[in-house]
Amino acid sequence: MYELSRTVPVNEPGKPVLSRHDVWTGLMMKANNALPYVPQMKKCEVVERGAGWLLRDILLGEEPLREKVTFEPEQRVIFERVAGREPGRIENVLGEDEHGNLTLTFSFALTRKGLEGNAEAEKKHFAPMEGMYLNAVSSTLAAVRRMVEEKGGEASALEPE
Repeated sequence: MYELSRTVPVNEPGKPVLSRHDVWTGLMMKANNALPYVPQMKKCEVVERGAGWLLRDILLGEEPLREKVTFEPEQRVIFERVAGREPGRIENVLGEDEHGNLTLTFSFALTRKGLEGNAEAEKKHFAPMEGMYLNAVSSTLAAVRRMVEEKGGEASALEPE
């Protein structure tokens, strides 16, 4: 299993300040359609919805996957890979640093069928994805900032369905 976790500050000097709700809205939008946020993703189709979750089929590069996405409102989004050759779990967690500043942590624990138990092979396979996930986090925050600027306030008017 390859594990990685990174925490980034949500708000940066000179950029519009985002609230927890703003970022949550962006995470919900990304869960419903990640295509604008993850350039390597070629398909993102929600196939089922329930109270606090959705099931989606994605194509990440050439890798077809099914993810169950669970929502803990304004706290955490959990992407559990339930079908495909790369099972595991990805989380996006809203938190705060020691000064009370809003942070976004993404972490994943994934394996590749056929590489289970071979830590070096899994690392070689998954390590390049770190940049992809960091870019997805950055592009999500940038998109939310643009929406907040356009609306002149919080992104709440942009709630997903």
